[in-house]
Amino acid sequence: MKSHIEIHSANLIHNLKLFHEHTGKPLMFVVKANAYGHGLREVIQVTKELDYIGYYAVDSMAEALIVKEIAGEKKILVIGWADKEELEVLIRQGIEIIVPSMEYFNKVVPIAKKMGKAAKCHLKVETGTARLGMSPAEVVDILNRAHKEVEVTGIYSHFANIEDTTDHSYARSQLAIYNELLGEIDSQSLLKHFSCSASTLLFPETHFDMARVGISAYGFWPSKQTYISYIEQKGGKIELKPALGWYSRVAQVKELKQGEYIGYGLTYRTFSNTKIAVIPVGYYDGYDRKCSNMANIIIKGVKAPVRGRVCMDMFMAEVTHIPGVKEGDPVTLIGTSGNEKVTIDDLADIIGTINYEVAARINPLIPRRIVP
Repeated sequence: MKSHIEIHSANLIHNLKLFHEHTGKPLMFVVKANAYGHGLREVIQVTKELDYIGYYAVDSMAEALIVKEIAGEKKILVIGWADKEELEVLIRQGIEIIVPSMEYFNKVVPIAKKMGKAAKCHLKVETGTARLGMSPAEVVDILNRAHKEVEVTGIYSHFANIEDTTDHSYARSQLAIYNELLGEIDSQSLLKHFSCSASTLLFPETHFDMARVGISAYGFWPSKQTYISYIEQKGGKIELKPALGWYSRVAQVKELKQGEYIGYGLTYRTFSNTKIAVIPVGYYDGYDRKCSNMANIIIKGVKAPVRGRVCMDMFMAEVTHIPGVKEGDPVTLIGTSGNEKVTIDDLADIIGTINYEVAARINPLIPRRIVP
């Protein structure tokens, strides 16, 4: 096969266990966006027996049904938006949903009534992200309405600016809004959750009844600012182990003379006689076009620079300095080989984005393998 993803099960379990022990709370493991690009089916298969995972959080009905198929009775929360037809399926399957507005609540009630089955929902309170969510007053209004068609099982919110800065005053203001609301309602029977990876690492007061973790469960720091804040606050660090490796093979080796061009747009011209390897991976696979002439891969334990533009389904790398490279040789796109490594954060820095995006955009059609 032209490329594949490896999911290192021991690393994934290490990270989840670390967060469980760090918080002393059950986890809501966020597996939306194909488990942050890692492979939803594979990630659920690896983690479904972990008793400290209280919920899986997904974005859509499609993801929820995959999790239910594999994880059986494990609780699932759809934290994304669902239309009428999807709500019917989710309610029928006993999958929990979010209610982000009074209008949405009023849509759920008749659907559940028609089906003769209560919809289990978590109320999403808006505290300052301006995304899905309702005002605290609307939360109070809904909780004051007795509806056998809707069973409110949880109440939660989401931080807007906890990863992008070392100044967490805005995050604390969001938490204050949430805590003030909890003081106005009887929340004892409700599952309260307001953490993300960054807040779970930095602020124990955000753990509430369950710690919600996403990116760091896969072995990545949410941001450099989160890492700095953690070092400043805790005086040390915890070891997050990346769970994902991306590998390919050399499709062809070519020898070019000085002054020849490589790739579309003639963006690279050789300075001397040059040997290049063609790698059968491109931006369709999720290897970003901005990696052109910028990124490195690893062949035979040695880094090889990308030369020319990344194409839709392939790119080229210089291997003049690596003896004996031939067709079929293994290639590391993300991961460790010998004494060298290429990380998702390396690629994120090159293309000017965050590690979340690099991982999530890896093509879901690329085969995933579970490895120890």
